[in-house]
Amino acid sequence: MTRFGIGAALMAAFAVTNAADAGPNLYVSAGEQPLVDDATQVVIMRKGTRTVVSVMPSYHGPDDPFAMVFPVPAAVQASDIKVVDPLLFNAVDRLAAPRLVELWEQDPCRSPADDAKGRANKASATDADKAGNKSVSDPGVTVDARALAGAYQIVVLSAKDAAGLDAWLKREKLQLPAGADALLESYIDRGMKLVVAKVDPKRVKLDGEHVVLPPLRVHYDSEQLTLPIRVGLANSSGTQDLVINILSPRQRFA
Repeated sequence: MTRFGIGAALMAAFAVTNAADAGPNLYVSAGEQPLVDDATQVVIMRKGTRTVVSVMPSYHGPDDPFAMVFPVPAAVQASDIKVVDPLLFNAVDRLAAPRLVELWEQDPCRSPADDAKGRANKASATDADKAGNKSVSDPGVTVDARALAGAYQIVVLSAKDAAGLDAWLKREKLQLPAGADALLESYIDRGMKLVVAKVDPKRVKLDGEHVVLPPLRVHYDSEQLTLPIRVGLANSSGTQDLVINILSPRQRFA
């Protein structure tokens, strides 16, 4: 399911699109066992060119060291990346949830006696309611920033092509899943930065086969609102849920 919504406290807008296999991030690891992402929640806050993207992934696979990789359309500093409370996503879900609204219309055939009775009932109901760092580390790859955020070791980098990124990841004892290089190439060709968030398995929780990852938030400035969602196809088991909520004070998205 792909859902696009706008928080009602800021703008009343909500739309649902058809189901899609997609996600804004992909997983890389050192092992051969597949890493599966079956659901991702995204909250985007947008005002002018300032964009804040929070991602809460749902991952299951081996508990070996692994990393998330997701493209961003603009430069990101270490101070622009933070871990956020998962309760944020619950609050936004409640904000964007459908609501039941009752509207009462007066019957044009009502008599004065009916109106008097209605006023009496309304009064009773009212009474009841009241009670109630920059360096070149590989050919074709430039490391723009490094940061620590919760269980994540963050590296922000620029790559000339997917092959350069693959070489850099192998040096970090990580590898791209099959087909991921082709998915990443289009974003790299557009000059997007890559946020690589390496996960320390000892600092995350397990819920059955799922690894409970803390949500990650990234700030950046960009003229266009862009969320790369095709990269997640590399970790699809056949069906993926992508839930997107967009909060903006003056714009409407669908």
